[in-house]
Amino acid sequence: GICGCMMQEENTIEYIQKKYPHVDLIFGTHNIANLPEYINYVLNNKKVIDVKSYEGDIYEDIPVVRDHPYKAWVNIMYGCDEFCTYCIVPYTRGKERSRKPEDIIKEVQDLANLGYQEVTLLGQNVNAYGKDLGINYTFADLLKDLNKINIPRIRFTTSHPRDFDDATIDAMALGGNIMPHLHLPVQSGNDLVLKRMNRKYTSGEYTEKMNKLKERVPGISI
Repeated sequence: GICGCMMQEENTIEYIQKKYPHVDLIFGTHNIANLPEYINYVLNNKKVIDVKSYEGDIYEDIPVVRDHPYKAWVNIMYGCDEFCTYCIVPYTRGKERSRKPEDIIKEVQDLANLGYQEVTLLGQNVNAYGKDLGINYTFADLLKDLNKINIPRIRFTTSHPRDFDDATIDAMALGGNIMPHLHLPVQSGNDLVLKRMNRKYTSGEYTEKMNKLKERVPGISI
């Protein structure tokens, strides 16, 4: 079986069917919840090709296999609205879709109860979290709520410099379980190249945000 965002591309499916006819299961990122059903079909000698062309729903309570006893990764959103000129993600993974805050908080609290020591929040652009919820709740608000949970370390990846705002810097400055660590893609230090990449920020804006962060979170690892 083959799955993932590349499967959202029609040409890819045609290529796989032609060159690798022994592949009997193809599906995209939007219908992961159907995997048990797909496997059942394949086990009964039926080929499955099911790729949805629209953004998928957010499924909660899907069983998760954790491959580490102390570190866990928690998705907080899916998709991306940035449309950088070189990137396939918005076309394959769809528009930004945030999980509800209460679902994320519950998952992290459950992990804390199980003895996990570190959680990394995941998203194509975690800084854009909450924009689509319509409840005036941002990524900074999520960090503040997770800061109250009894888990030693909270990290997140990845961030987009355009959406990395003062509120997020303030949330990181709370310390506690919010680790003094940030992954922030540079992409280019040339403003003309950044414009061609449709990154929507300049090298000067990037540097300004880094200086603010270093002032508010001394010793931060970037």
